[in-house]
Amino acid sequence: MMTRTITLLSALTVAAVANPTIGYAGFYYAGCAIPSIDAANAYARSCINVENFPIRSFTAYIESGSCADGTSTVLNTYTAADCDDSTLFETFNVDSKKQCFEADVTLVSIKAECV
Repeated sequence: MMTRTITLLSALTVAAVANPTIGYAGFYYAGCAIPSIDAANAYARSCINVENFPIRSFTAYIESGSCADGTSTVLNTYTAADCDDSTLFETFNVDSKKQCFEADVTLVSIKAECV
């Protein structure tokens, strides 16, 4: 029983390490000036549709988890719903420090990935 418990805990630890969650907030003003008009959590490999509002900037940071060694966490941003690759706006490198990115665009979906 102890071996199964350790194996299960090890598997859960590996899953958590390989699956970062990125905190995102979109802002109407440049420089990530308050108030934000949209907020979401982007989970690894899952597309999240966000509000269809024009923004001037956004913040992003790793809230939890991390990528496997040798890979980095990125946030892909899209101008259409459902993370359609043909509408990729830009890919941003993120880490655990909240960063402000300038983006005069209407983002409609986001996706976190390890690359």
